[in-house]
Parts: sequence; C-alpha cells; structure tokens
Amino acid sequence: MQDFMKKKYIIFDFDGTIANTNDIIVASWQATFEHYLGHAMSVRDIEATFGETLVNTIGRLIPDAPVDEVVDFYRAYQDSHKNESIVYIFPGIKELLEELRARGCIIGVGTSRTAYSFWNYMKMFGMEDSVDEVVTMNDVTAHKPDPETIDAVLRKMTARGEEPQDPEEVRAAAIMIGDTKYDIGCANNAGVDSVIVGWSHYVDEEAMIAEGFVPSYHIDRPDQLLDII
Repeated sequence: MQDFMKKKYIIFDFDGTIANTNDIIVASWQATFEHYLGHAMSVRDIEATFGETLVNTIGRLIPDAPVDEVVDFYRAYQDSHKNESIVYIFPGIKELLEELRARGCIIGVGTSRTAYSFWNYMKMFGMEDSVDEVVTMNDVTAHKPDPETIDAVLRKMTARGEEPQDPEEVRAAAIMIGDTKYDIGCANNAGVDSVIVGWSHYVDEEAMIAEGFVPSYHIDRPDQLLDII
C-alpha cells in the first residue's frame, strides 16, 4: 500500500477516544455540582469541560470550594460508580489498535487522567498490553493544550529505537487522536497532525476552530484512521 508508514507514532487520548467514559464523567460532575452548588448543570456544559483538568474545571465552575476536597469527592464518586455497563471501549478501537501494531506503528496514550485511574480502566478491559507508551497527568507539569503531553509521549516512543532521530521527522511521523479542543490544541502547539473523532460526543468544530484549535482531520469511525496513517 502506498504511504503505508506515513505515520508511525500514533498518540491517543483516552477518555472519549479509546473509552466511552462520558456517562460516568457526567454523572460524577452532576453529583459534585449538586453537592457543592446545590444544582446540576446541563450535559452540554459538562461536555464542554471534557479534556480539561479537574483543577481547572473546579476553579472555573466551583471557585469558592476547596479544590483538593472537591477533587477527592469527584474521584471517589467516579471510582465507586464505574462499571462496564456505562464505561466501555468504543466499538472498533481494539481492532484498530491491533491493526496499527501489525503495521509496525508505535502506539501511545496522552491523557489528563491520573496513572492510577488510567491503568485501572485498562486492566478492567484487559488492555494493559494494547499500548506501548503512556503519559498521564502525573508525568507532566503543564497540561493540554500545552504541548508537554505530546512531547513527553514522543520522547518515550522514540527512546525505543537504537539510533537518534531528527525531531522534525519524528513530528512529521506523529499524529494525535482525540475528542476535545484540548487534544487538538496540544497537537497544534507540538507541531503534530491531529484528528478529531466523531464517535464520542457533540463537538462544535466551528467554535473550536474559531478559538484557534484546528484539527488536521475528522473521522467518524476508528477504521478511518487507517486511511490517514
């Protein structure tokens, strides 16, 4: 196939891209808002926070509450309510990861989730060995859309090779797949191509682009990524 290895370093977001954690995230926020604000928020408003760190969302939406306490409340609710009926791997993702591996791609994950939470989900789905390198919020000091997440993943991915590689060639061979403007912004700032996915939740792409977060591609099914890479 022509351009068989146009992209070698394939970086995925986790929430809303690999796994449908949307329902449990919305439920966790609603419980948190009810507890600290006394009222729920619209699902669309909560979806607009997807990809943002908990601390930033809390600072914007629950500014008078103690941040660490709210984080603990949110995480405790999510941890005690997660189960496979509302958290699952999107259809076609496992097959996509297998095909990428067969093509010789290196698979990375760059997520704003904690390492503990990420690996708990991966173990729950039996997917611990489905990705090669992972960077979580515990590994960076600046979060998406800052480029540090992608920079850190690429360092780990390229360290697998024996020969030093040209940074520009590495970036040209990399691509970020995500469901939020934060993923796209991270890729934009890192100088890497990006894909916004259409299988997760509503994304106002026009508004996202107007804010300066510009995806290279849009796909509606996981297998469509193969036409890009």
